[in-house]
Amino acid sequence: MDGGPGGASRPTGNEERQYEVPLTLEEIYNGGRKSVIVSMTVTHTPSRTPYNVQHRYSFEVSPGWKEGTRISFAPTKVQSDGIILLLPPVTLIVMEKRHRYFERIGDDLLVDVALTQAQAKKRVKIELPLLDGKKFSMVAGMRSGRIEHGMVREFPGRGMPSKKGKRGKLYVRFRVISNRPAFSSNGFQQSFGNNLFGTNSQNIFGI
Repeated sequence: MDGGPGGASRPTGNEERQYEVPLTLEEIYNGGRKSVIVSMTVTHTPSRTPYNVQHRYSFEVSPGWKEGTRISFAPTKVQSDGIILLLPPVTLIVMEKRHRYFERIGDDLLVDVALTQAQAKKRVKIELPLLDGKKFSMVAGMRSGRIEHGMVREFPGRGMPSKKGKRGKLYVRFRVISNRPAFSSNGFQQSFGNNLFGTNSQNIFGI
C-alpha cells in the first residue's frame, strides 16, 4: 500500500510524493537526527511494472521547527529485486504531536499546574520538568497573597527555541482545586492539573 509515517498523497506515477511526519514537542524542542521509513509504489518505466518499495529518509530537526515545515529530497535511485528504480522526489511535512502537558503557542509554552486550596494560601516550591529533561524550580505564592484560580506567571527564556537563537516564554497557569490532598504518605506531591488537551491530573513530580 502506498503510504508513509503519517499518511501521504497517492500519485499513480513517479511525480513528487508528500508524507506527514509526526514529531513530539520534545523532538522539536531539542532538535537532532530523525529517520523515517516511507513505503511507496514506484513504476519501472521501461517495463511499466509497479514495485512496492520502502526507503529510509534521514534529516536533521532544527530546534524550534514549526508545524508545516517541509523537508525535500531529490529523486533517488534504489535497487529492488535486481531492478534499478528511480524514486520520485519526496517532501516530508512536519506535524506536531499533541503534548500531554504543554501547549505550544508560537515560540511560547503554556502549562497548567494544580494547587489545592490549602497550597494556594502559602508559598510552595515546585519543580517543573521541562522538555529538555531538566527541571525548573519556582515558588508558587505571591508576596501580596494567595494564588487565585486562573492566575498566570510568565518566565521569559523558558519557551521554545527560535531561529534567532532566542527562546520564547513559559506561561504557568494555576488551577486551584478542592478535591486533592495537599500531602501524601510519601511526602508532598505536586501535580499538573487537567491541561488544555483534556488529560487527567498525574502526580509527575515530588518535592
